[in-house]
Amino acid sequence: MISGTPFLIVEIDEIWPRIAHLVTGVDPSDNAGDDLRCDCREGRALCLTSDDGVLVIQLLPSRDGSGDLDLFVRLAVSDGELGAIQRNDAHLDAIARDLGAKRLVFHTLRSGMHRVLNPTWHVRYTVFERLVNGC
Repeated sequence: MISGTPFLIVEIDEIWPRIAHLVTGVDPSDNAGDDLRCDCREGRALCLTSDDGVLVIQLLPSRDGSGDLDLFVRLAVSDGELGAIQRNDAHLDAIARDLGAKRLVFHTLRSGMHRVLNPTWHVRYTVFERLVNGC
């Protein structure tokens, strides 16, 4: 388990056959595919899995130049009705806090995403972000 959440760190190649069909044809702004797998293999990103779905996360310097860190959710695949990000907000906060991130960030071109996220998420174009709770 990571950060007391139900997520386990796994090798991307272990889980890829289960999710590859879900990311085929995904717009490159979603950061899926070969680059994502390469970053996981080389330790620049982490692949997390639970009964609820799969997340690929990466710790990056904040884009605002503050010197803080952002937890960038590069891929979120859910097995359920709502998406993996929506149902796992609290788990993402716990992981981000443990890794020292101040903000959660993800990109998507999917329309309507702003309607299903909790109201603490802010959107600019295709970028969704919010401060980590408890920081």
